[in-house]
Amino acid sequence: NVLYNQGNYEEAMRQYLKALEINLKALGPEHSSTAGTYHEIGNVLYYQGKYEKAMQQYQKALEIKLKTLGPEHSSTATTYHSIGNVLHDQGKYEEAKRQYLKAL
Repeated sequence: NVLYNQGNYEEAMRQYLKALEINLKALGPEHSSTAGTYHEIGNVLYYQGKYEKAMQQYQKALEIKLKTLGPEHSSTATTYHSIGNVLHDQGKYEEAKRQYLKAL
């Protein structure tokens, strides 16, 4: 978080990709920590304006979170909100609204 908050997106991405590799090996592809890393990769891409790539990462995170944490978990809500942000920034306001409502 610190690196992308400082605008150092390339280094943030390198660190998150390392974390993803470790999570996949140690915890597997269906673990909530792995989902969290996908979400953070999505955040870096979002802040870079790479909305389609960010959406792909958020969707991966959401799929895992729904399986492991369920639809009512606050982490799942955070991912719904992030998906809503991407859609909003793409001008897809009705789709964004649906995602935001799922986050409530």
